[in-house]
Formats: sequence, structure tokens, C-alpha cells
Amino acid sequence: MSAETSPGETMPPDPPYGFYIVLAGLSALVVIVIIAILRYGTANDVTSVTTSAGAVIGTVVGAFFGLSVGQAGRKRAEQGKDQAQQQAIQSTKALVRVAAQAPPDSEVAKAAVAAVS
Repeated sequence: MSAETSPGETMPPDPPYGFYIVLAGLSALVVIVIIAILRYGTANDVTSVTTSAGAVIGTVVGAFFGLSVGQAGRKRAEQGKDQAQQQAIQSTKALVRVAAQAPPDSEVAKAAVAAVS
């Protein structure tokens, strides 16, 4: 396993940054709408400003979630790789024990040595 976790232990959950990012994006959009309403007289201008800002904010929030999903997948893949390596090490140790306990010229010893090699 990695230095952060031991075999059989799961990784701690990440903080809920996604919630804070969405909340910040919506808050910024509300502020932009209020400022646009106070500054511009026509609904067409307010809609233009709000739509432009919403597109940018939506893109940034979407990029955050895309990166988060990618990182979570990478962590799961690394955890699975570490578990597979531990299982391979345990299997190799078991085969070495079998080879050591079996008579040197027996088929069991030869098969164990061939599997470890």
C-alpha cells in the first residue's frame, strides 16, 4: 500500500469542496445579476451580462468536477495496484515456503521454484 494507508484500510474521504465551489459560483452569479439589474436599464442588457457570466462560472465549476472525478479514479486505481502488489508478494512468500519445506527433488519443489522464477 502507499505510505498513507495500510493494507485493508480505505482512504479518508476528501473534504466537500464541490459544495463550496457550487455555492461560490451561485453566489457570484447572484451578485452579478444584482449589479447588472442596478447598472443596466433594459432586460436585454441584463440577460447578456448574466448569460456571459453564467457560462464562464459554469465552465470553471464543470472543470473542477471533471478534475475531481479524474483524481478519484486515479486514487482508486493506485489503491487497487497496491493491493495487487501485496497479494503478489504474499503469494511469492507462500511459494517460497512450500519450496523450502518440500524435498529438493520433488515435483512440488520444482513447481514452486518454477512459479517463483
